[in-house]
Amino acid sequence: MMASKTIKVCLKLFSGLHREISIPQYDMQRGIVCEVKKGTRLRTLLHSIGMRNISSNVYFRRGERIGLWSKLEDGDEVQCFKPSGGG
Repeated sequence: MMASKTIKVCLKLFSGLHREISIPQYDMQRGIVCEVKKGTRLRTLLHSIGMRNISSNVYFRRGERIGLWSKLEDGDEVQCFKPSGGG
């Protein structure tokens, strides 16, 4: 039986999202590198690091918006933002 393949994904949290998961000395430049099973969906990863209220945030990968059900790929960098308005 083969061991399941793992991939590395980098999460970058903006808009103060890092405060929700209490990561000491979070570095926005480096983000959080997570090792997950191949085929893991974004929502699963976010729950595993302790993020709540994930459906109200927006997520981008390679400059394109992605959804919570998107499957992650090795080497992905996902940017996470709270929605904001301005003027």
